Amino acid sequence: MKKDYKKETKGLVEGRVLFDASMKRYTSIHVGGPAECLLFPKNLDELKKIVRHGRKKGIPLFILGRGTNLIVRDRGIRGWVISLTQGMKRVRIDGELLEAEAGGLLQRLIHFSVQKELTGLEPFAGIPGTVGGGLAMNAGAWGAELKDVTHSVTLMKEDGEIVEKPRSRLRFAYRSLTLPPSWIILKGSFRLRKGRREEILERVKSFSEMRRRTQPLDYPSAGSIFKNPGEGPAGKWIDEIGLKGLRMGGACVSDRHANFIINLGKATAEDVLGLIERVEKRVYEEKGISLQREVKVVGEA
Repeated sequence: MKKDYKKETKGLVEGRVLFDASMKRYTSIHVGGPAECLLFPKNLDELKKIVRHGRKKGIPLFILGRGTNLIVRDRGIRGWVISLTQGMKRVRIDGELLEAEAGGLLQRLIHFSVQKELTGLEPFAGIPGTVGGGLAMNAGAWGAELKDVTHSVTLMKEDGEIVEKPRSRLRFAYRSLTLPPSWIILKGSFRLRKGRREEILERVKSFSEMRRRTQPLDYPSAGSIFKNPGEGPAGKWIDEIGLKGLRMGGACVSDRHANFIINLGKATAEDVLGLIERVEKRVYEEKGISLQREVKVVGEA
């Protein structure tokens, strides 16, 4: 199958193509087996060629952002993994409307908004993912969600057709955007407001400092493991039953924030997933609360 993938990608794109690429290098928690084929399209035309060819040949496709909020199992991912982070990163501005391609970092978007004296993105300071990933999971922090400033999202359908959907026609929910599984987020446009640069920058610094103070940024992690249930913050319940510091192999429930599992250096995906299951079981047994995962788990079981 790997030889077939090499044959299928030959001459298909000018962007980089890697085989048996360790997903430890491409996920924020640094675990996971190999991607059989990892492609980095240079632009929209190359992405369209990859998608159409992959669908025609029945090759499984997976879109990779920066690998945050993602756990890849130790046996890796079959098919083609497509990263937009090296070719689809453009940002442009039209008045108070900021448009950004999916492969760009959310943090770059925030820096750009500061330079242009536009306010609305400050609560997302420090979130390490891409624009596409942020939209896909409706990233949120400090009571704000990305949907609050989203004007429209441009998408590629499974046949390569490109459509733009306004906010009113998008189904955002808590930590999610409901789309057909085969559709790809290409870019988002965000409705911001004019502000004073000094005040915007001060808010960015304030939110960044709160994140540094409350989250374990010194270790690799996948961000928040669980969604906050209706009963209150997930970290509160995990902390209350004394699970901070609980370890499995190289994975550990953070002492700083109980809703984070950190990689102490040599964790495997099996360690991380085993620890997640243990936390879920204990919280349900002792608090009667069913935690729902915020992280996405992919790959061969």
